[in-house]
Amino acid sequence: MNPYIQYMYSYPHKLAYRTLQNMHLKDYIGRLSGKENSLYFHIPFCQYKCGYCNLFSLAGQSGRQMEEYVKAMQRHAMQIAEILPKDAAFSDLTLGGGTPLILPEKLLQEVFSIAENYFGMEAGKQTIVVETSPNQTTEEKLRILKEAGVTRISIGVQSFQESELCSLHRFHTKESAKKALDLIGNVGFDCLNIDLIYGIPGQTKESLKDSLCQALEFKPEELFVYPLYIKSGTQLFYQGEERSKDTFEMYQFVRQFLKEAGYQPYSMRRFVKQKSGQALWEAPVSLCGFGNTISVGCGGRSYLGNLHFCMPYAVEPKQCRTILQNYIEQKDDLKITHGFLLSKEEEKRRYVIKHVLFGRGICLKEYNMYFGSEVVKDFPLLLDWVKHGYAVIEEFLSLTEQGFALSDYLGPHLISDQVRHLMDSQSCQSRVEDQWLEGSR
Repeated sequence: MNPYIQYMYSYPHKLAYRTLQNMHLKDYIGRLSGKENSLYFHIPFCQYKCGYCNLFSLAGQSGRQMEEYVKAMQRHAMQIAEILPKDAAFSDLTLGGGTPLILPEKLLQEVFSIAENYFGMEAGKQTIVVETSPNQTTEEKLRILKEAGVTRISIGVQSFQESELCSLHRFHTKESAKKALDLIGNVGFDCLNIDLIYGIPGQTKESLKDSLCQALEFKPEELFVYPLYIKSGTQLFYQGEERSKDTFEMYQFVRQFLKEAGYQPYSMRRFVKQKSGQALWEAPVSLCGFGNTISVGCGGRSYLGNLHFCMPYAVEPKQCRTILQNYIEQKDDLKITHGFLLSKEEEKRRYVIKHVLFGRGICLKEYNMYFGSEVVKDFPLLLDWVKHGYAVIEEFLSLTEQGFALSDYLGPHLISDQVRHLMDSQSCQSRVEDQWLEGSR
């Protein structure tokens, strides 16, 4: 059994998205009314492309192109703001990428101004999350984040071993990572998260333990510890690299090590430092909420009820550059041309996936309240999980420790036949992307 089939951080996967006809955001924006929603700003620029990265990002772009992109983000935000319901509110903002802190200081400030001017984000009033990388973390930029009210900063260290960083094509050093972490600690944020990777070619349990120990020296509130995935379109894939054969054993070691250090696992990847007197599951269960999300920029996905949409997904630099330039030049940011409309059955699947793999699992009463049915009757597969010791049923249907360890094996079994067919139709997907790119020129 391969424990690492797919990371189910969302559903349906973006590879299942297809061309949508005659759809416009103004017809769906009312779904934000009377609710606290989420914002996502995508900054697609990086200093370099990591060896394992299959995200929408571009390396080596000029300062002028970054400036043009931020102007396009402002245009995009303004168009959304013009049609927002008056009672729509936003509870949180995430700046992802790419590497948001690669932006020059002036453009970084402009991004936060966009969030404030068009969506009402104010320092100290909402949760604001920013991703960064060691080489881009400077004191000047951290001060900008602090002034903007950033509450959580997540830094992609991945390893404190030089040889492992080289294997991953990460071009920071152990010392630059430590310098960045010192700066973050000096400026001070409510939550520091450190990302690490296990399963790196050449990694051993001893080197992994050393990286964990060095990370804990900075007293992070959270750690995200990821298995290495080598996806098509990445440099490691073209090199024919494979993750370590003992990756699963490494995960079991990580989980036990961090639990003993006082970090509670809230998913297969997320470990949260327990505070004194804090009850199990008292901390937030997931940064990826089940509610509505509006994305600004190209590369991010928006969720409005059963409508999920984004610009077409690409990894290859040539396609990414074309999509980026199309975004900069387009006039109407409110047309919805690429996405997925979830049926009631798919909404149930999304709910199950977004809950059973995170936190304490699926609340049986809540599922019944939302869908008017019993989750184990809708998804008898879950009873098989219970039978095999992967899950337990009480007030919640929750994964056991063994179940959490197998999240990337169990989760994909919940994908519907329709979505799986769309995801597997790679040639069809490529044709859709090519048609969109050709028609956008």
